[in-house]
Amino acid sequence: MLDRFMSGYEDRRAAIQSILAEGEVRSQTELLEQLAARGHRSNQPVVSRDLRALRVAKRGGVYTLVEQDRVTPLEQLRSLLRGATPAGPYQVVVRCEPGAASAIARALEADELQGLVGTVAGDDTVFAAVASQAASRRLRRRVRELL
Repeated sequence: MLDRFMSGYEDRRAAIQSILAEGEVRSQTELLEQLAARGHRSNQPVVSRDLRALRVAKRGGVYTLVEQDRVTPLEQLRSLLRGATPAGPYQVVVRCEPGAASAIARALEADELQGLVGTVAGDDTVFAAVASQAASRRLRRRVRELL
């Protein structure tokens, strides 16, 4: 049952992306009509959540897909890294050059390292929450590889 729900959810969002890429949509009502024409029954609150999740913005009265933020790969930021140390079983402190923590945090998250739950960036420090001690070791090893 959950698989069918997820499939419908993903199919609907793919249809929204396709509709927005093919032409101008000026209202959620119009989007709902176009979805229905493609066999996707929905309602305004669901479509509103879909638009938010898909990072759709209304510009000039037209719904527009916003390009994903570009993230510099961690490998390209290696000269900014200074090290990584554990801070308890579920946190790793990643040190970097002043002003680089935000870029490092985004690159770590984009790297999709197994067990990385999230990051918080300061100026020259990133606190990384991890799901396990094994994930902590993987993250520290990943940073060491780049030093």
